[in-house]
Amino acid sequence: MSTLSEMEKKAEALKIKQERAVDAAEAMREFEAEKASLLNNTLRLRAMRLEREAQQAQEEQLSDIKKTAQKLAAMQKRTVAAKDAVKASGTKAASAPKKARTPTKKAS
Repeated sequence: MSTLSEMEKKAEALKIKQERAVDAAEAMREFEAEKASLLNNTLRLRAMRLEREAQQAQEEQLSDIKKTAQKLAAMQKRTVAAKDAVKASGTKAASAPKKARTPTKKAS
């Protein structure tokens, strides 16, 4: 038969084993909560970065459109000014000389 001392030792060992199991379960819950928190933070930051990058791309496109519009307006202004100058001088605008065409030979 087991003595009282051996039974107390077994009871104490079982109690310690149960406490460890409870501690392990609690540690796992804490670990999973931290992992979920880290994942949520990562996703939030990624969404913010993607939103910022999309906004920057949109601003760059708008800037490019404005620059193109300004260039076009300047070209139109120069064209109108050139036409007005020609009208004022009473002469026709000089055009580029036409390139002479050379007849093409057909293969026989």
